[in-house]
Amino acid sequence: MAFWELERHPPHAPALVDAKRTISYSSLATQADAMVATLPHGERTLGFLAFANNIEAVSLCLGALRSGHHVPLLLQADMDPALLAALAAHYRPDWLALAPGTAVPEGYRPHATHDDLVIHVAVEPFAGGKPHPDLALLLSTSGSTGSSKLVRLSYAGLAANAASIVAYLGLRATDRAITTLPLAYSFGMSILNSHLEAGASMVLTDESMVGRRFWEIAQAQKITSLSGVPATFEMLRRVGLERFHLDRLRMLTQAGGRLRDALIEEFLDASERLGLEFFVMYGQTEAGPRISYVPSGTLRSKIGSIGIAVPGGELELDATSGELVFTGQNVMLGYAARREDLAAGDEAGGVLRTGDLARRDADGYFYITGRAKRFVKISGNRVNLDEVESMLAGDLHRAIACSGSDDDLVVFVPGQADVDQAVVRQLIQQRYKLFPGHVRLKSLPALPLLGTGKVDYQALRALCENTET
Repeated sequence: MAFWELERHPPHAPALVDAKRTISYSSLATQADAMVATLPHGERTLGFLAFANNIEAVSLCLGALRSGHHVPLLLQADMDPALLAALAAHYRPDWLALAPGTAVPEGYRPHATHDDLVIHVAVEPFAGGKPHPDLALLLSTSGSTGSSKLVRLSYAGLAANAASIVAYLGLRATDRAITTLPLAYSFGMSILNSHLEAGASMVLTDESMVGRRFWEIAQAQKITSLSGVPATFEMLRRVGLERFHLDRLRMLTQAGGRLRDALIEEFLDASERLGLEFFVMYGQTEAGPRISYVPSGTLRSKIGSIGIAVPGGELELDATSGELVFTGQNVMLGYAARREDLAAGDEAGGVLRTGDLARRDADGYFYITGRAKRFVKISGNRVNLDEVESMLAGDLHRAIACSGSDDDLVVFVPGQADVDQAVVRQLIQQRYKLFPGHVRLKSLPALPLLGTGKVDYQALRALCENTET
């Protein structure tokens, strides 16, 4: 069974709500099949889908999965036109599904027009190998940056992860989520997939959580869950969740990076006052995406942990390196760097080396200690930037980001000019016994973020070159 098998649910149950209408499961199945019927015919085609927060975009994605013939690459709806054109030239998709008015890359002509999507087809279809039969969809490894490195996800893997999320969150047919993250981002996609798997519903909106309109929609639509990355919860702390009186809200879920311990405690306190469950989770796009979670009832005693493996998965530590290794059906088939790679089968074998270093406590809960590659050398000593970030964020009680190069550790502090550079240097010297002259501090109005809400470390590395002591 898979979440795109929409006929499993009561036909008149609501599935999606956007600014224009509410659509039932029965109508969504009909529209999904009708939308995919407007794609070019072919045994196995590749397409680019600008995955906007509207029913037509979701319908086309579901239709592609239901058909078994079309493989979409999910892209941010507002992707830069130059990056889109470069990616299209590199992968030569058979079709593009873009919002009306979007600049269309060369080599494509209009084929079918819908209210919120226009289908464009290649003037000269690609004559090379076809996508592998197990390949369901593609996600970028880097959000909206236009990287040509893609993650190949299978039908079985997507279905398994959606079912796993439903199981550990205890999702119900009466639940209703709302878009707080891009649907082309693996976390945002998984929220949609898991709610469809449960026969629940999803509110699609482009409104920002900092605006009053978002909360008016959330109240009117009686949402039951809010999900986000660390930046989302920093925002929620500022706006004040409790003042919006979301009477049906029963769950908060967080992933997409480490949430500050103090912020976890703050939202645990709020959850207890409001009678909510609060889940902290860990995942990677390569796992489609959920890997682990902390059961809500144990979170207070396991603050800082990524928890235990999702149902159907297994976590282990590499005995030599300490790297966290996940095994599960939801692991990707592999990566793609060019169109020809889409013909490859399962190259991962259900095993994902996460690139994260971790430890396991006596209860079997895992804790990320850093990234295998997020290191700099200071006076010959390897320093884990993630570990420094976590330490400073805890001691300074605010979001922190670290970057730099060997013998040059740069600490970025958002929106706070009152942080004393001497204090930062002293903290690092005390903890890591590093010469403070190798540590610099830079205040920014805000940390640069990717479209997914994660810190844009590539942008920070560029800033390091121009950072003054």
